[in-house]
Formats: sequence, C-alpha cells, structure tokens
Amino acid sequence: MTDTRQSNRPACGHAATDHPIEKKDMTDHMDTQPERVSDFYDVFTHMFLRFWGENFHYGYWLSDEDDSSVDVATDRLTDVLIEQLGLRPGQRMLDVGCGIGTPALRLAGTVEADITGVTINSGQAQEANARAAAAGLSHRVRFDHADAMALPYPDASFDAAWAFESLLHMERSRALTELKRVLRPGGRLVIADTCQREPIRPEYQDVLDDAKGKFAIVELPGIDDYRALITGAGLKLDELLDVSEYTRRTLRIMADGASEHRGSLEEQFGDAARQLIEVLVHPVSTLPEFGYLVATAHKAP
Repeated sequence: MTDTRQSNRPACGHAATDHPIEKKDMTDHMDTQPERVSDFYDVFTHMFLRFWGENFHYGYWLSDEDDSSVDVATDRLTDVLIEQLGLRPGQRMLDVGCGIGTPALRLAGTVEADITGVTINSGQAQEANARAAAAGLSHRVRFDHADAMALPYPDASFDAAWAFESLLHMERSRALTELKRVLRPGGRLVIADTCQREPIRPEYQDVLDDAKGKFAIVELPGIDDYRALITGAGLKLDELLDVSEYTRRTLRIMADGASEHRGSLEEQFGDAARQLIEVLVHPVSTLPEFGYLVATAHKAP
C-alpha cells in the first residue's frame, strides 16, 4: 500500500427483482448528468446483482494468494472505510451514492448511529429502504432519492459522510463543496474512488472515452489531483492512500462474470447490456494505468 499521508490525521435483506428495461443506446444524449447516471443504473443495478454481488463497489484482496470470494472482498473494502470514518454512537452520517444500501447497513450494524443515504436512482432508493426495513433498521437508516450535487439538507447536518465510488459520476469539485456544506465543523469525510495513476496509452484513448460515456463517468483524476480537489473545496486532507494493488483483481473478475452471464443479460436488457459488457471485457479496463484510492478529510472546526 502506498501511503501518501498528510500530517494531521485524526485514524441483507431481499435481492432486488429484475425489471424490464427499455432498450436504449447508452451513448444517447440525456438532458443532464444526473439523468445519465440514473439511466445507467436502471440497467447496471440488475446486472451487478447478477454477476457481481450486493456491494456495488470494488473488492479488497490482501495478497495475490488471497482467494476470498467477491462478497468477502467487497465487505472488506467496506470495513476499510468504516475504520477510516470512525463514526461514533449517536452521530449522523451521510452516504453519498448509496446504491441499494448494503455498505450503509453494514456500517449500521457496527455502530448505533443515524445514517442517511442518497442516490440519484429512485429504484435504488426504494430497494435500499426495503432492505433497511427487512433488517429492522428503518428507525435509524433511511435512503433518499436526491442529487448529491444539490443535497436537500441544511448546512451542518451531518457529523460524517462517505462517498463510496460515487464521485466518479459527478463534477468532483462541486460535489465536495456540497459535502463540506452539509458537514458540521470538525466533520469527517471518507472517499473511495477510481483514479488514473499514469497517462493512458494513446492507442487506448478513444476506447477510454467511449467507456466513460457508457458508464456515465465524468473524469478519472490522478492521485495527486485529489489533494487539489479536496483542499479546493475548503476541506482539510488527512490521508491519501493508493490501494490499487489490493483492488486490482476487481475488474478482471467483473469481466469474467459479465462474460458468463452475457447471454441472459443481453436477452433481458438488450443493447444497453451489450454495450456495458463490451466495456467490461475490453482489455482497457484492466490496464495498470488505472488505480484506486481512499482519502480521508475533515471540515475545519
């Protein structure tokens, strides 16, 4: 693990049912980025459940010899964020880009805190709330259909927040500024995000641009870019970790799973599934130029 540390560190229920999805070209123009992201997850939520699991994020493997399952590896990455977050009983926490709620519910099982998740996809919010109810946690865990770049909460509403692989769909500087707004003074933020460790080889640039469009990805910043993004939003960076070597297996396993289920996914979701699977199985997805980081920051007291 490469630790580019800053000096002031403080350190399920039922499965979603598959729904018929209108066949559409994933590169079709949508009016706004939130609509593009929601449209993407109309399809990819159900694809993820079929070939990956209930955690809509990367896995974390301890070594090349670690043969942990996807479920174990993705829970392990959730646990990394839980440790970094340091949430305490009675505090309020915001989960930005909550998916179907699996990481938030795991967090709720470790600490008696109030958790609010937001997702731009209404189907995900409904499914996440159903899972919270099934787990008996609705009294302190809820999920809202909302835009993370225009959060429907007053200033200083939360003691902590995390953005678990959600900022890749957003203009990060704007999203981080909004997160700072809703954090209380001293509030802690943890980010898990994909990044670009080295410049992409020219022969892959067109493929990468196409992949970003289909997966509604805004940009892939470098690790060093994150320092400027966080401090530019008025937050104090505590720690920046490059965990790429522990997460690198993710996209290869995703590609294998997508290939295995390709026929049934394309039969159900049509051309939308075909285009997404083509991205996953393309060699560009596993290039060493791409990586994964975990950043922790806080709002000044």
